[in-house]
Amino acid sequence: MAFLVMLLFLFQYLYADRLTIYRTIQFLITDISLVSFIFIFHGFELNTLKSKNAVLISTVLGSFLGVLVGMFFTILIFGANRDVYRHEFIATTIAASLAIPILSLLYYRIVISKIPSLHCIVIGDKSIYGSLLAEVEESAQGKILIEQWASSVEQARGLFKDISHKVIIIANLQLFRELSLEVYELEKKGVQKFYITEVVEDWLYRIPLTIAEEYRDYYEIFFNQTPISQEKRIMDIVFGLVMGIIAIPFILLFGILVVLNSGFPVIFKQKRVGLYEEPFMFYKIRSLKEDKQLENSGNPNGTITQRLTFVGKILRKTRIDEFPQFMNILNGTMSVVGPRPEMGIYHDKWKETIPFYGFRNMVRPGLTGWAQINYGHTTTLEEYIRKTEYDLYYVKHKSLSFDIQIIMKTFETFLGMKGGR
Repeated sequence: MAFLVMLLFLFQYLYADRLTIYRTIQFLITDISLVSFIFIFHGFELNTLKSKNAVLISTVLGSFLGVLVGMFFTILIFGANRDVYRHEFIATTIAASLAIPILSLLYYRIVISKIPSLHCIVIGDKSIYGSLLAEVEESAQGKILIEQWASSVEQARGLFKDISHKVIIIANLQLFRELSLEVYELEKKGVQKFYITEVVEDWLYRIPLTIAEEYRDYYEIFFNQTPISQEKRIMDIVFGLVMGIIAIPFILLFGILVVLNSGFPVIFKQKRVGLYEEPFMFYKIRSLKEDKQLENSGNPNGTITQRLTFVGKILRKTRIDEFPQFMNILNGTMSVVGPRPEMGIYHDKWKETIPFYGFRNMVRPGLTGWAQINYGHTTTLEEYIRKTEYDLYYVKHKSLSFDIQIIMKTFETFLGMKGGR
């Protein structure tokens, strides 16, 4: 952080036409504020540095707010001086937004290359957790290596005798409770211990239901205390107004195309399940042919390909069919980001079948979401389970910066940079 402050000050020194002690103090206050805000937005954490989008969002938000706060304090302390805080501070924001993401990603590559691989002993049954931790190994790109498994107290005690530099991953809680004193003694000797919850969330970005079941008490308490963010609601209103105005010409244009291609109606309306399982009316531009027989089949989601119109293919590819939902966002039944709202019949079905499914509704449903940008369209039970795991991850980790990251990835879909979900 000190290096970035020095780098920003060097830029200001080269950019400014003159440098006085007065300006030097102002620049340093602003630079410290800027770097601190990037830190507040987790811009320097390894989990953030894994994603280019996350780095960019943390840096831009931190730079903008940091400069604003820095300007506020310099004006408060020294008085308004437009000759100082106008051009130089704008240039600082732009320079930081462009340069710091590049430096951060270079730093991440250097750090990752220097971090030694963790050789792990897992307290748990390989037949239960093996495939999951194999995914973690693949995602960690050699930084996590699962070497041994202990599915009983005797096995674990045998492995503890020659644990040396290895790391312990706690998967089976009941088994861990029987070994807790021995693990505590190993920790005092420098052996690292991680719970499987943090390992899979950090590397897979979802909450596998097998893990949620094992750690049910932890997750149930957490999800039941999920607060409704007022800051998020303000962002929804601002975003909904701006994007709603932009969306009007698209809705009108494609409304005409829908009529020409497949007749009326233009807007598809359907009741969906929202926040705290309250029903609400959900809107889309119609992209499917009306076919009562297919719609009333056992799996109407599975008949979407058969019912998709020519214009509907374009609508779904670009996600323009979702634009009427800006009205849902403005009236508070939906958010910009959140789990996709489900039909009541499916909600009831999956709530009975999929553990923790109901906790998706502890936040407002979204126009886009973490599951949508990470997973495809769902029709089978297995697909719904995986999608639920991503939704639960969002509910646990939701924040404004995370929302903006998801919005940016959604715009990639709209611009055709990757397929629609």
